[in-house]
Amino acid sequence: MLTDDPRHFVFALSSDPETFDPGVMSGSIEGKVAYQIYEGLVSPPSDDGPPVPGVAERWEMSPDGSTWTFYLRDDARWSNGDPVVAEDFRQAWLRQLRGDIASDYISFVRYLNNARPFEQGLRMMPRFFRSVLVPVLEPHVGARVIDDRTLEVTLQQPTAYFLDIAMFYTMFPVHRGTIAALGDEDAFRPENLVSNGPFRIERFLRRNRIEMVQNEHYWDGDNLGLDAVTAIIIEDNAARVTAYLDRRVDWMHEPPNDQLAILSADPGFRSAPQLGTYYYRFNVTQPPMDDLRVRRALSMALNREELCRCTLDDLYEAAWAFVPPLPGWEPRDLLRFDPGAARDLLAEAGYPNGEGFPELVILYNTNENHRVIAQAVQDMWRVELGIEVQLLNQEWKVYLETMEALDYMVARAGWIGDYVDANTFLHLWRSFDENNNTGFDNADYDRLMADSIRETDPAARLQLLRDAEALLMQEMPVMPIYFYSQFHLVHPSVEGWDMNVRNVHLARWISKTPAAGGTQ
Repeated sequence: MLTDDPRHFVFALSSDPETFDPGVMSGSIEGKVAYQIYEGLVSPPSDDGPPVPGVAERWEMSPDGSTWTFYLRDDARWSNGDPVVAEDFRQAWLRQLRGDIASDYISFVRYLNNARPFEQGLRMMPRFFRSVLVPVLEPHVGARVIDDRTLEVTLQQPTAYFLDIAMFYTMFPVHRGTIAALGDEDAFRPENLVSNGPFRIERFLRRNRIEMVQNEHYWDGDNLGLDAVTAIIIEDNAARVTAYLDRRVDWMHEPPNDQLAILSADPGFRSAPQLGTYYYRFNVTQPPMDDLRVRRALSMALNREELCRCTLDDLYEAAWAFVPPLPGWEPRDLLRFDPGAARDLLAEAGYPNGEGFPELVILYNTNENHRVIAQAVQDMWRVELGIEVQLLNQEWKVYLETMEALDYMVARAGWIGDYVDANTFLHLWRSFDENNNTGFDNADYDRLMADSIRETDPAARLQLLRDAEALLMQEMPVMPIYFYSQFHLVHPSVEGWDMNVRNVHLARWISKTPAAGGTQ
Protein backbone atom coordinates (compact mmCIF):
# COMPACT_ATOMS: atom_id res chain seq x y z
CA MET A 1 0.00 0.00 0.00
CA LEU A 2 1.07 3.58 -0.66
CA THR A 3 1.66 4.54 2.98
CA ASP A 4 3.75 1.46 3.86
CA ASP A 5 6.89 3.39 2.92
CA PRO A 6 8.30 4.74 6.24
CA ARG A 7 9.90 7.71 4.46
CA HIS A 8 6.71 8.74 2.66
CA PHE A 9 3.86 10.65 4.36
CA VAL A 10 0.48 10.84 2.65
CA PHE A 11 -2.45 13.06 3.63
CA ALA A 12 -5.85 13.88 2.15
CA LEU A 13 -7.06 17.24 0.85
CA SER A 14 -10.69 17.99 0.04
CA SER A 15 -9.91 19.93 -3.14
CA ASP A 16 -7.11 21.33 -5.26
CA PRO A 17 -5.36 24.37 -3.81
CA GLU A 18 -6.56 27.54 -5.46
CA THR A 19 -2.99 28.84 -5.79
CA PHE A 20 0.62 28.14 -4.81
CA ASP A 21 1.38 31.86 -4.44
CA PRO A 22 1.67 32.56 -0.68
CA GLY A 23 0.76 36.20 -1.21
CA VAL A 24 -2.57 35.24 -2.78
CA MET A 25 -3.50 32.27 -0.57
CA SER A 26 -6.47 32.60 1.77
CA GLY A 27 -7.76 29.10 2.59
CA SER A 28 -6.84 26.24 4.87
CA ILE A 29 -6.45 23.92 1.88
CA GLU A 30 -3.71 26.11 0.44
CA GLY A 31 -2.16 26.46 3.88
CA LYS A 32 -1.80 22.70 4.35
CA VAL A 33 0.47 22.63 1.31
CA ALA A 34 2.15 26.01 1.82
CA TYR A 35 3.62 25.04 5.19
CA GLN A 36 5.34 22.06 3.55
CA ILE A 37 6.93 23.88 0.62
CA TYR A 38 7.67 27.33 2.07
CA GLU A 39 9.24 28.67 5.23
CA GLY A 40 8.88 32.09 6.83
CA LEU A 41 11.16 34.00 9.14
CA VAL A 42 9.70 31.83 11.91
CA SER A 43 7.82 28.54 11.74
CA PRO A 44 4.86 26.93 13.51
CA PRO A 45 5.90 24.49 16.24
CA SER A 46 4.42 21.02 16.40
CA ASP A 47 2.57 21.91 19.63
CA ASP A 48 0.89 24.97 21.14
CA GLY A 49 4.17 26.71 21.89
CA PRO A 50 5.43 29.97 20.39
CA PRO A 51 6.85 30.19 16.86
CA VAL A 52 10.26 28.59 16.36
CA PRO A 53 13.20 29.67 14.18
CA GLY A 54 12.70 29.29 10.44
CA VAL A 55 14.72 31.19 7.88
CA ALA A 56 15.64 33.51 10.75
CA GLU A 57 17.88 31.70 13.24
CA ARG A 58 17.34 34.43 15.84
CA TRP A 59 15.69 37.82 16.32
CA GLU A 60 15.66 40.83 18.62
CA MET A 61 12.83 43.13 19.69
CA SER A 62 13.33 46.77 20.61
CA PRO A 63 12.41 47.80 24.19
CA ASP A 64 9.19 49.46 23.00
CA GLY A 65 8.18 46.39 20.93
CA SER A 66 7.85 48.30 17.66
CA THR A 67 11.04 47.19 15.90
CA TRP A 68 12.11 43.61 15.23
CA THR A 69 15.47 42.61 13.76
CA PHE A 70 15.68 39.18 12.15
CA TYR A 71 18.99 37.46 11.48
CA LEU A 72 18.72 35.02 8.58
CA ARG A 73 20.70 31.81 8.62
CA ASP A 74 23.61 31.55 6.17
CA ASP A 75 22.49 28.17 4.79
CA ALA A 76 18.87 29.07 3.92
CA ARG A 77 18.37 28.14 0.26
CA TRP A 78 15.67 28.10 -2.39
CA SER A 79 14.91 24.80 -4.06
CA ASN A 80 17.08 25.82 -7.04
CA GLY A 81 20.06 26.48 -4.73
CA ASP A 82 19.83 30.28 -4.62
CA PRO A 83 20.34 31.81 -1.17
CA VAL A 84 17.27 33.12 0.66
CA VAL A 85 18.04 36.75 1.48
CA ALA A 86 16.31 39.57 3.33
CA GLU A 87 15.21 41.24 0.10
CA ASP A 88 13.13 38.15 -0.75
CA PHE A 89 10.93 38.89 2.25
CA ARG A 90 10.79 42.63 1.66
CA GLN A 91 9.71 42.21 -1.96
CA ALA A 92 7.16 39.54 -1.03
CA TRP A 93 5.46 42.10 1.19
CA LEU A 94 5.84 45.05 -1.18
CA ARG A 95 4.29 43.17 -4.12
CA GLN A 96 1.13 42.93 -2.04
CA LEU A 97 1.15 46.61 -1.08
CA ARG A 98 1.88 47.66 -4.67
CA GLY A 99 -1.12 45.69 -5.89
CA ASP A 100 0.98 43.40 -8.09
CA ILE A 101 -1.26 40.62 -6.79
CA ALA A 102 -4.70 40.50 -5.13
CA SER A 103 -3.90 39.60 -1.53
CA ASP A 104 -6.77 38.66 0.78
CA TYR A 105 -4.42 38.82 3.76
CA ILE A 106 -2.82 42.16 2.95
CA SER A 107 -3.93 43.29 6.42
CA PHE A 108 -0.98 41.30 7.78
CA VAL A 109 1.45 43.37 5.73
CA ARG A 110 -0.26 46.54 6.91
CA TYR A 111 1.27 46.01 10.34
CA LEU A 112 4.46 47.45 8.82
CA ASN A 113 5.07 51.11 9.47
CA ASN A 114 3.83 53.34 6.61
CA ALA A 115 2.42 50.33 4.76
CA ARG A 116 -1.12 51.66 4.62
CA PRO A 117 -0.18 55.19 3.45
CA PHE A 118 2.08 53.65 0.78
CA GLU A 119 -0.71 51.37 -0.43
CA GLN A 120 -3.33 54.13 -0.47
CA GLY A 121 -0.97 56.57 -2.14
CA LEU A 122 -0.34 54.16 -5.01
CA ARG A 123 -4.05 53.70 -5.59
CA MET A 124 -4.53 57.45 -6.05
CA MET A 125 -1.38 57.90 -8.12
CA PRO A 126 -1.64 58.22 -11.92
CA ARG A 127 -0.17 55.12 -13.52
CA PHE A 128 2.51 57.01 -15.46
CA PHE A 129 3.98 58.33 -12.17
CA ARG A 130 4.31 54.93 -10.56
CA SER A 131 7.55 53.83 -12.19
CA VAL A 132 9.24 57.01 -10.97
CA LEU A 133 7.75 57.38 -7.50
CA VAL A 134 7.43 53.78 -6.29
CA PRO A 135 11.19 53.28 -5.83
CA VAL A 136 11.27 56.59 -3.91
CA LEU A 137 8.40 55.65 -1.60
CA GLU A 138 9.19 51.97 -0.93
CA PRO A 139 12.12 52.67 1.45
CA HIS A 140 9.66 54.39 3.81
CA VAL A 141 7.74 51.15 4.38
CA GLY A 142 8.85 49.45 7.62
CA ALA A 143 10.95 46.66 6.11
CA ARG A 144 14.61 47.62 5.81
CA VAL A 145 17.30 45.35 4.42
CA ILE A 146 20.46 46.01 6.41
CA ASP A 147 22.32 43.30 4.51
CA ASP A 148 21.48 39.95 2.88
CA ARG A 149 21.21 38.27 6.29
CA THR A 150 19.61 41.05 8.35
CA LEU A 151 16.05 42.35 8.03
CA GLU A 152 14.75 45.16 10.24
CA VAL A 153 10.96 45.34 10.56
CA THR A 154 9.37 48.47 12.02
CA LEU A 155 5.69 48.27 12.95
CA GLN A 156 3.00 50.93 13.11
CA GLN A 157 2.80 50.29 16.83
CA PRO A 158 3.94 47.60 19.28
CA THR A 159 2.28 44.29 18.41
CA ALA A 160 2.62 41.54 21.00
CA TYR A 161 1.70 38.78 18.54
CA PHE A 162 3.88 39.88 15.62
CA LEU A 163 5.86 36.63 15.59
CA ASP A 164 2.58 34.82 14.93
CA ILE A 165 1.98 37.23 12.03
CA ALA A 166 5.49 36.60 10.67
CA MET A 167 4.82 32.85 10.86
CA PHE A 168 1.80 33.01 8.53
CA TYR A 169 2.04 32.10 4.84
CA THR A 170 1.15 35.61 3.65
CA MET A 171 4.51 36.71 5.04
CA PHE A 172 6.52 33.98 3.28
CA PRO A 173 9.31 35.07 0.92
CA VAL A 174 9.08 34.72 -2.85
CA HIS A 175 11.76 33.89 -5.42
CA ARG A 176 12.29 37.20 -7.17
CA GLY A 177 14.21 35.76 -10.10
CA THR A 178 11.36 33.52 -11.18
CA ILE A 179 8.83 36.34 -10.89
CA ALA A 180 11.07 38.65 -12.93
CA ALA A 181 11.46 35.99 -15.64
CA LEU A 182 7.91 34.63 -15.80
CA GLY A 183 5.58 37.13 -14.13
CA ASP A 184 3.43 36.84 -11.01
CA GLU A 185 1.08 34.22 -12.43
CA ASP A 186 3.38 31.81 -14.26
CA ALA A 187 6.04 31.93 -11.54
CA PHE A 188 3.70 30.03 -9.22
CA ARG A 189 2.61 27.31 -11.58
CA PRO A 190 3.75 23.99 -10.06
CA GLU A 191 6.10 23.22 -12.93
CA ASN A 192 7.89 26.57 -12.45
CA LEU A 193 7.68 26.94 -8.69
CA VAL A 194 10.84 27.72 -6.71
CA SER A 195 10.16 27.37 -2.98
CA ASN A 196 12.27 27.42 0.17
CA GLY A 197 10.60 24.95 2.54
CA PRO A 198 11.65 21.45 3.54
CA PHE A 199 9.81 19.98 0.53
CA ARG A 200 9.22 21.06 -3.05
CA ILE A 201 6.52 20.14 -5.56
CA GLU A 202 7.63 17.36 -7.91
CA ARG A 203 4.31 16.85 -9.71
CA PHE A 204 0.75 18.17 -9.53
CA LEU A 205 -2.11 16.19 -11.08
CA ARG A 206 -5.28 18.23 -10.83
CA ARG A 207 -8.09 16.68 -8.78
CA ASN A 208 -5.74 13.79 -8.08
CA ARG A 209 -2.56 14.50 -6.11
CA ILE A 210 0.32 16.81 -5.25
CA GLU A 211 3.62 14.98 -5.02
CA MET A 212 6.34 16.66 -2.94
CA VAL A 213 9.91 15.56 -2.36
CA GLN A 214 12.69 16.80 -0.13
CA ASN A 215 14.17 20.16 -1.05
CA GLU A 216 17.77 19.01 -1.33
CA HIS A 217 18.93 22.53 -0.47
CA TYR A 218 16.87 22.89 2.73
CA TRP A 219 19.06 24.03 5.62
CA ASP A 220 17.78 21.34 8.03
CA GLY A 221 17.50 18.52 5.50
CA ASP A 222 19.68 16.14 7.49
CA ASN A 223 17.10 16.10 10.27
CA LEU A 224 14.01 15.48 8.14
CA GLY A 225 12.31 12.17 8.85
CA LEU A 226 10.68 11.96 5.41
CA ASP A 227 11.82 11.84 1.82
CA ALA A 228 8.44 12.50 0.24
CA VAL A 229 5.02 13.94 1.06
CA THR A 230 1.92 13.41 -1.06
CA ALA A 231 -1.42 15.20 -0.79
CA ILE A 232 -4.19 13.13 -2.37
CA ILE A 233 -7.23 15.10 -3.53
CA ILE A 234 -10.43 13.39 -2.33
CA GLU A 235 -13.46 15.66 -2.39
CA ASP A 236 -15.91 13.39 -0.56
CA ASN A 237 -15.58 13.21 3.24
CA ALA A 238 -16.59 9.58 3.49
CA ALA A 239 -14.17 8.65 0.71
CA ARG A 240 -11.35 10.29 2.66
CA VAL A 241 -12.20 8.10 5.65
CA THR A 242 -12.16 5.04 3.41
CA ALA A 243 -8.76 6.06 2.06
CA TYR A 244 -7.47 6.21 5.63
CA LEU A 245 -8.94 2.86 6.60
CA ASP A 246 -7.53 1.31 3.42
CA ARG A 247 -4.05 2.68 4.28
CA ARG A 248 -3.93 4.93 1.25
CA VAL A 249 -3.46 8.02 3.45
CA ASP A 250 -1.74 8.48 6.80
CA TRP A 251 -3.80 11.48 7.85
CA MET A 252 -7.21 12.89 7.08
CA HIS A 253 -9.02 15.85 8.62
CA GLU A 254 -12.74 16.42 9.25
CA PRO A 255 -14.38 12.98 9.06
CA PRO A 256 -18.15 13.17 8.51
CA ASN A 257 -19.95 14.05 11.71
CA ASP A 258 -22.22 11.02 11.46
CA GLN A 259 -19.18 8.70 11.53
CA LEU A 260 -17.34 10.26 14.47
CA ALA A 261 -18.91 8.02 17.12
CA ILE A 262 -17.70 4.91 15.31
CA LEU A 263 -14.34 6.35 14.30
CA SER A 264 -13.57 7.42 17.86
CA ALA A 265 -12.68 3.77 18.54
CA ASP A 266 -9.95 3.83 15.89
CA PRO A 267 -6.43 3.98 17.41
CA GLY A 268 -5.64 6.93 15.15
CA PHE A 269 -8.62 9.09 16.17
CA ARG A 270 -7.65 12.51 17.58
CA SER A 271 -9.91 15.32 18.82
CA ALA A 272 -9.47 18.65 20.59
CA PRO A 273 -10.88 22.20 20.65
CA GLN A 274 -9.82 24.37 17.77
CA LEU A 275 -9.34 28.09 17.46
CA GLY A 276 -12.22 28.65 15.08
CA THR A 277 -15.83 29.70 14.50
CA TYR A 278 -18.37 28.27 12.06
CA TYR A 279 -20.77 30.97 10.89
CA TYR A 280 -22.99 32.28 8.12
CA ARG A 281 -22.30 35.50 6.25
CA PHE A 282 -25.11 37.88 5.30
CA ASN A 283 -24.73 40.00 2.18
CA VAL A 284 -25.83 43.29 3.72
CA THR A 285 -25.86 45.01 0.32
CA GLN A 286 -28.66 42.83 -1.05
CA PRO A 287 -32.36 42.95 -0.03
CA PRO A 288 -33.70 41.64 2.25
CA MET A 289 -30.34 41.12 3.99
CA ASP A 290 -29.76 44.87 3.98
CA ASP A 291 -32.46 45.12 6.69
CA LEU A 292 -30.97 44.66 10.16
CA ARG A 293 -34.31 43.38 11.46
CA VAL A 294 -34.20 40.51 8.97
CA ARG A 295 -30.65 39.56 9.93
CA ARG A 296 -31.47 39.61 13.63
CA ALA A 297 -34.65 37.61 13.04
CA LEU A 298 -32.72 34.90 11.22
CA SER A 299 -30.23 34.69 14.08
CA MET A 300 -32.89 34.60 16.80
CA ALA A 301 -34.76 31.84 14.97
CA LEU A 302 -31.71 29.58 15.01
CA ASN A 303 -31.64 27.14 17.91
CA ARG A 304 -27.89 26.64 18.13
CA GLU A 305 -28.07 24.33 21.14
CA GLU A 306 -30.45 21.98 19.36
CA LEU A 307 -28.38 22.08 16.18
CA CYS A 308 -25.22 21.17 18.09
CA ARG A 309 -26.99 18.47 20.09
CA CYS A 310 -29.12 16.80 17.44
CA THR A 311 -27.37 17.53 14.16
CA LEU A 312 -23.79 17.60 15.38
CA ASP A 313 -24.02 14.98 18.17
CA ASP A 314 -22.76 17.38 20.86
CA LEU A 315 -19.37 17.51 19.16
CA TYR A 316 -19.22 21.31 19.06
CA GLU A 317 -20.04 24.20 21.39
CA ALA A 318 -22.87 26.56 20.40
CA ALA A 319 -21.58 30.05 19.63
CA TRP A 320 -23.45 33.01 21.13
CA ALA A 321 -20.70 35.44 20.08
CA PHE A 322 -18.08 35.46 17.36
CA VAL A 323 -14.77 35.01 19.19
CA PRO A 324 -14.17 31.47 20.52
CA PRO A 325 -12.56 30.68 23.89
CA LEU A 326 -9.00 31.99 24.13
CA PRO A 327 -6.49 32.40 26.95
CA GLY A 328 -7.78 35.46 28.78
CA TRP A 329 -10.98 35.60 26.67
CA GLU A 330 -14.18 33.94 27.81
CA PRO A 331 -16.98 34.07 25.19
CA ARG A 332 -20.07 36.05 26.15
CA ASP A 333 -23.74 35.44 25.43
CA LEU A 334 -24.32 38.29 23.00
CA LEU A 335 -27.03 36.43 21.06
CA ARG A 336 -30.10 34.44 22.03
CA PHE A 337 -32.64 31.98 20.69
CA ASP A 338 -36.01 33.74 20.76
CA PRO A 339 -38.33 32.68 17.91
CA GLY A 340 -41.17 34.89 19.15
CA ALA A 341 -39.00 38.00 19.00
CA ALA A 342 -37.68 36.80 15.65
CA ARG A 343 -41.21 36.65 14.21
CA ASP A 344 -41.95 40.12 15.57
CA LEU A 345 -38.84 41.54 13.90
CA LEU A 346 -39.71 39.87 10.62
CA ALA A 347 -43.21 41.35 10.78
CA GLU A 348 -41.74 44.81 11.47
CA ALA A 349 -39.60 44.36 8.36
CA GLY A 350 -42.78 43.76 6.32
CA TYR A 351 -42.93 39.95 6.29
CA PRO A 352 -45.55 38.81 8.83
CA ASN A 353 -45.34 35.02 9.19
CA GLY A 354 -42.86 35.07 6.33
CA GLU A 355 -45.44 36.35 3.84
CA GLY A 356 -43.86 38.01 0.82
CA PHE A 357 -40.34 37.10 1.91
CA PRO A 358 -38.11 36.52 -1.13
CA GLU A 359 -36.86 33.02 -1.65
CA LEU A 360 -33.74 32.76 0.47
CA VAL A 361 -30.69 30.83 -0.78
CA ILE A 362 -27.97 29.45 1.49
CA LEU A 363 -24.68 29.06 -0.36
CA TYR A 364 -22.13 26.53 0.85
CA ASN A 365 -19.02 24.93 -0.59
CA THR A 366 -19.38 21.25 -1.45
CA ASN A 367 -18.97 19.26 1.74
CA GLU A 368 -21.27 16.77 3.44
CA ASN A 369 -20.99 18.41 6.86
CA HIS A 370 -21.89 21.82 5.40
CA ARG A 371 -24.90 20.30 3.64
CA VAL A 372 -26.23 18.71 6.84
CA ILE A 373 -25.89 21.97 8.77
CA ALA A 374 -27.54 23.96 5.97
CA GLN A 375 -30.49 21.54 5.98
CA ALA A 376 -30.91 22.01 9.74
CA VAL A 377 -30.85 25.80 9.38
CA GLN A 378 -33.26 25.54 6.45
CA ASP A 379 -35.74 23.58 8.57
CA MET A 380 -35.51 25.95 11.55
CA TRP A 381 -36.08 29.06 9.44
CA ARG A 382 -39.01 27.43 7.68
CA VAL A 383 -40.64 26.26 10.92
CA GLU A 384 -39.99 29.35 13.06
CA LEU A 385 -40.33 32.11 10.45
CA GLY A 386 -42.39 30.57 7.64
CA ILE A 387 -39.84 31.40 4.95
CA GLU A 388 -38.75 29.17 2.11
CA VAL A 389 -35.05 28.40 1.94
CA GLN A 390 -33.12 26.83 -0.92
CA LEU A 391 -29.65 25.34 -0.69
CA LEU A 392 -26.92 25.92 -3.26
CA ASN A 393 -23.58 24.15 -3.18
CA GLN A 394 -20.58 25.13 -5.27
CA GLU A 395 -17.08 23.75 -5.69
CA TRP A 396 -14.45 25.56 -3.65
CA LYS A 397 -13.05 27.75 -6.43
CA VAL A 398 -16.47 28.84 -7.68
CA TYR A 399 -17.69 29.38 -4.12
CA LEU A 400 -14.75 31.73 -3.40
CA GLU A 401 -15.44 33.69 -6.58
CA THR A 402 -19.13 33.99 -5.68
CA MET A 403 -18.30 35.23 -2.19
CA GLU A 404 -15.81 37.82 -3.41
CA ALA A 405 -18.31 39.10 -5.99
CA LEU A 406 -20.99 39.45 -3.25
CA ASP A 407 -23.26 37.37 -5.47
CA TYR A 408 -25.11 35.61 -2.65
CA MET A 409 -27.70 36.17 0.08
CA VAL A 410 -26.52 33.93 2.90
CA ALA A 411 -23.28 31.94 2.74
CA ARG A 412 -21.65 29.34 4.94
CA ALA A 413 -18.19 30.29 6.21
CA GLY A 414 -15.67 29.35 8.85
CA TRP A 415 -12.68 31.11 10.29
CA ILE A 416 -9.70 29.44 11.93
CA GLY A 417 -7.59 31.84 13.95
CA ASP A 418 -4.23 32.66 12.41
CA TYR A 419 -2.79 33.49 15.82
CA VAL A 420 -3.93 33.18 19.43
CA ASP A 421 -5.58 36.58 19.90
CA ALA A 422 -9.14 37.90 19.52
CA ASN A 423 -7.91 40.32 16.87
CA THR A 424 -7.57 37.47 14.37
CA PHE A 425 -11.37 37.07 14.44
CA LEU A 426 -12.41 40.70 14.70
CA HIS A 427 -10.11 42.39 12.18
CA LEU A 428 -11.99 40.58 9.38
CA TRP A 429 -15.01 42.85 9.59
CA ARG A 430 -13.28 46.16 9.08
CA SER A 431 -14.70 47.90 6.02
CA PHE A 432 -11.44 47.59 4.06
CA ASP A 433 -10.47 44.05 4.97
CA GLU A 434 -10.21 41.76 1.95
CA ASN A 435 -11.81 38.88 3.87
CA ASN A 436 -14.94 40.86 4.79
CA ASN A 437 -17.07 39.85 1.77
CA THR A 438 -20.33 40.94 3.43
CA GLY A 439 -20.58 44.61 2.43
CA PHE A 440 -20.46 45.54 6.14
CA ASP A 441 -19.04 49.06 6.46
CA ASN A 442 -19.24 50.63 9.92
CA ALA A 443 -17.08 53.61 10.90
CA ASP A 444 -17.52 52.96 14.64
CA TYR A 445 -16.34 49.39 14.20
CA ASP A 446 -13.32 50.49 12.17
CA ARG A 447 -12.47 53.02 14.88
CA LEU A 448 -12.69 50.49 17.70
CA MET A 449 -10.40 48.11 15.84
CA ALA A 450 -7.92 50.87 15.01
CA ASP A 451 -7.90 51.99 18.65
CA SER A 452 -7.31 48.41 19.81
CA ILE A 453 -4.24 48.15 17.59
CA ARG A 454 -2.79 51.37 18.99
CA GLU A 455 -3.63 50.58 22.62
CA THR A 456 -0.65 49.33 24.63
CA ASP A 457 -2.46 48.77 27.94
CA PRO A 458 -3.64 45.10 27.87
CA ALA A 459 -6.84 45.67 29.86
CA ALA A 460 -7.87 48.69 27.80
CA ARG A 461 -7.08 46.85 24.56
CA LEU A 462 -9.19 43.89 25.68
CA GLN A 463 -12.14 46.18 26.39
CA LEU A 464 -11.89 47.77 22.95
CA LEU A 465 -11.98 44.33 21.35
CA ARG A 466 -14.97 43.33 23.46
CA ASP A 467 -16.76 46.53 22.44
CA ALA A 468 -16.02 45.75 18.80
CA GLU A 469 -17.41 42.24 19.12
CA ALA A 470 -20.58 43.57 20.79
CA LEU A 471 -21.07 46.03 17.93
CA LEU A 472 -20.48 43.28 15.38
CA MET A 473 -23.16 41.10 16.97
CA GLN A 474 -25.53 44.05 17.18
CA GLU A 475 -25.16 44.86 13.47
CA MET A 476 -25.11 41.15 12.51
CA PRO A 477 -23.27 40.97 9.18
CA VAL A 478 -22.31 37.49 10.34
CA MET A 479 -24.20 34.87 12.32
CA PRO A 480 -21.99 32.59 14.45
CA ILE A 481 -23.30 29.04 14.81
CA TYR A 482 -20.72 27.01 16.72
CA PHE A 483 -17.12 26.99 17.86
CA TYR A 484 -14.92 24.46 16.12
CA SER A 485 -13.50 21.28 17.45
CA GLN A 486 -10.98 19.43 15.35
CA PHE A 487 -11.14 15.75 14.46
CA HIS A 488 -8.42 13.79 12.75
CA LEU A 489 -7.45 10.28 11.80
CA VAL A 490 -3.68 9.84 12.05
CA HIS A 491 -2.19 6.41 11.53
CA PRO A 492 -0.36 5.06 14.61
CA SER A 493 2.82 4.67 12.55
CA VAL A 494 3.10 8.47 12.35
CA GLU A 495 5.28 10.17 14.95
CA GLY A 496 5.73 13.89 15.57
CA TRP A 497 2.18 14.78 14.50
CA ASP A 498 0.84 16.63 17.56
CA MET A 499 -2.55 18.15 18.19
CA ASN A 500 -2.37 21.94 18.47
CA VAL A 501 -4.91 24.72 18.68
CA ARG A 502 -3.64 26.29 15.44
CA ASN A 503 -4.30 23.00 13.60
CA VAL A 504 -1.11 23.50 11.58
CA HIS A 505 0.94 20.38 10.93
CA LEU A 506 4.35 20.46 9.29
CA ALA A 507 5.78 17.34 7.69
CA ARG A 508 9.11 18.77 8.85
CA TRP A 509 8.36 17.38 12.32
CA ILE A 510 6.99 14.02 11.18
CA SER A 511 8.51 10.56 10.89
CA LYS A 512 7.01 7.09 10.50
CA THR A 513 7.77 3.82 12.23
CA PRO A 514 6.84 0.73 10.21
CA ALA A 515 6.72 -1.38 13.37
CA ALA A 516 3.70 0.48 14.76
CA GLY A 517 0.36 -1.30 14.73
CA GLY A 518 -1.88 -0.81 11.75
CA THR A 519 -5.50 0.19 11.44
CA GLN A 520 -7.87 -2.74 11.36
